[in-house]
Amino acid sequence: MSVLPRNQNPSRESCGCFSQKTIQYQHIRHSSTLRAFTLVEVVIALGIFTFALVAIVGLLFVGIDTNKESSDQIQAANFASLLISTRRALPTSAITNFAIPPLNVAYSTNGTYLTNQAGVALDGTMAGTRTYNLFYQAGTNSVTGAHLAQVHLLLWWPTASALPMNNPGNRYELTTMVALP
Repeated sequence: MSVLPRNQNPSRESCGCFSQKTIQYQHIRHSSTLRAFTLVEVVIALGIFTFALVAIVGLLFVGIDTNKESSDQIQAANFASLLISTRRALPTSAITNFAIPPLNVAYSTNGTYLTNQAGVALDGTMAGTRTYNLFYQAGTNSVTGAHLAQVHLLLWWPTASALPMNNPGNRYELTTMVALP
């Protein structure tokens, strides 16, 4: 009597319904030589995955901080643009509580600081909630002549901080010229 693979009917063997490949597959499937991942391999794979996940999360926080700094810089640039455009529209007029005085004066080499309690609000005035510290120099000089004013602005934040000399992240600086009538 011949040895038959499991679940093989002797009557089906004689008809040739089972190929040699089917018999080999059944032998391999029930063999004890099948390998699986060991516990050490699984732990190493989890360690690598955890290391990669921690690195990605760390980059996420760096990205969030960079986004906030970028947003602050854009807001400061928009604010400086508001100050300059207001002065361009009314270069020699006195505007009540406005941070930058009329530009038809001699250029100040010392400049003027508006900090802490004398900071500048988001509407460009010195009234309301202070958002920025401001240093400005504005006016005409011998190089620009009487019909062109030079304006230099330096904004920094938060309002309770000192002027950041080596940290460009919390400051915005702008120098421009404004035509006078």
